[in-house]
Amino acid sequence: MAQARRKFSILEAGSPRYVLARKKAIGKSIYLGVAVSYTDEGKFDWACSSYDGSEFSIHEDTFFTSTTVTRVDQLKQLFDTIIRTVGDYASSHYFRIQAVCVGCDEKTASVVADHPDLKDPIREMCTRFWFDLDATPCIYKLRGLSLNEEAASAARKVYDWFTPQFPGSIPRIAVDPETNEVLVDMDAHCHMVDLKHFEETTDKPTWDKLLELSEECKRRKLKILFFNSTPQGGGVALMRHATIRLMRLLGVDCRWFVAKPNPDVFVITKRKFHNVFQGVTADEQYRLLKEDKDLWIEWCEQNFDNYWGEGKGVIDTADVIIMDDPQVSAIIPRIRKLNPAARIIYRSHIEIRSDLASVEGSMQHALWDFLWSGFISKTDLFISHPVAGFIPPRVPHAKVALMPAATDELDGLNKKMSAADLEYYRRVFNRCAEDQGSPGISADRPYVIQIARFDPAKGIPDVIQSYRIFREQLTAKGLESDQHPQLVICGHGSIDDPDGTVIYDQVMEMLAQSEYLPYAKDIC
Repeated sequence: MAQARRKFSILEAGSPRYVLARKKAIGKSIYLGVAVSYTDEGKFDWACSSYDGSEFSIHEDTFFTSTTVTRVDQLKQLFDTIIRTVGDYASSHYFRIQAVCVGCDEKTASVVADHPDLKDPIREMCTRFWFDLDATPCIYKLRGLSLNEEAASAARKVYDWFTPQFPGSIPRIAVDPETNEVLVDMDAHCHMVDLKHFEETTDKPTWDKLLELSEECKRRKLKILFFNSTPQGGGVALMRHATIRLMRLLGVDCRWFVAKPNPDVFVITKRKFHNVFQGVTADEQYRLLKEDKDLWIEWCEQNFDNYWGEGKGVIDTADVIIMDDPQVSAIIPRIRKLNPAARIIYRSHIEIRSDLASVEGSMQHALWDFLWSGFISKTDLFISHPVAGFIPPRVPHAKVALMPAATDELDGLNKKMSAADLEYYRRVFNRCAEDQGSPGISADRPYVIQIARFDPAKGIPDVIQSYRIFREQLTAKGLESDQHPQLVICGHGSIDDPDGTVIYDQVMEMLAQSEYLPYAKDIC
């Protein structure tokens, strides 16, 4: 006797369990594994496993395809069914789908290999999980004795790939221990967007130029490398994740490497490089000393020798190398010696106060002279933000190119979300705020927000002072306080930034001052 197939339970609206589920502040996180098997009879068997970190729920089904449509359309119809089923299941139980691992067995994989056009609907289903359900999708080849086992294995695997913290949908940052290459999107297992989605974010001339340049890179078989100090935590890292994701879809050979972290070096590169260049400190204790230079150069060269140097198959085979900011710029002479034919680009993301760097004897002048003379001058191009005051002295105009900062409209920070998703993240934020003793965001009041790292150059104290003045003006005009906007200061630290905790503590001390106490309850 055939075993009865298990199905996801769907709670009926208004039932006691349905009502009880919605009393939770935040929906329970679940991680899904989806396994699909194509049969010779033109039907699909599929299973989905829901995993919350402790127990599994299984759904099994067979999808009978229409014989009047193509195999591609058959897959699309199947995926419509899968997304509708898991969406109804999660919605009725008030679950939050954080991530989904989509896979297939050996037989189905061979069918897809024989029919490359079938890859597109599989990828399209992944993007629908991302845009429709706000779940991070992954693709993986599965093994198991049954579809149920494969689906459960996929759910457990995707659970292990993601951070066990709120909101729980952020994949762990993977770095190759042999070369310190950043394996973006779990080494391409995560598939959130397709080229068509990027195309929709820009105009046709820009998109056509991008395609033209990418075709030239592929025709010339160019190998492009990025180097910086950290795979997460700052604007550069955000841009590089998006860059690698886009280049991968375009088929361009593009890789990203980071240095092995050293907290002592990061104190130098943050407080004696970045902060000095930005003019946020005039304290002579942050002037670069010989021992600072020696430690920084030694660290850069150790990374070069251990991960990227001769015989490593990294720098010696590259055609274009982009150095993001000065943290690892001491390797530039070594790159030039190992691979003289490579084109080296220095990308300056930070503000370099050219007015201060032009004053002989200033900390900025001495720092820039050291970095330019020994290292950055050996690059072929200097790319700066399009602000005249950001270009330091001695950089030849012929070497300068201008490029503004960029962001990815399709990533988790910027994509459009439903009202339900926005409410979920408001509750997540409030849970985190409560853990830190901070007020939360009200559901029925407007707010002003600053999103930035806790960094001395971000002007957070100025924002708080401006908010206090703004609130005083609203009160003077007779507006009730419960109608005043809240202020949300949302940020984080970075692996290579020791100032994050310092600035956070300064902000908390500022809010405890008498002049800010009346408004502190509205600053999240």
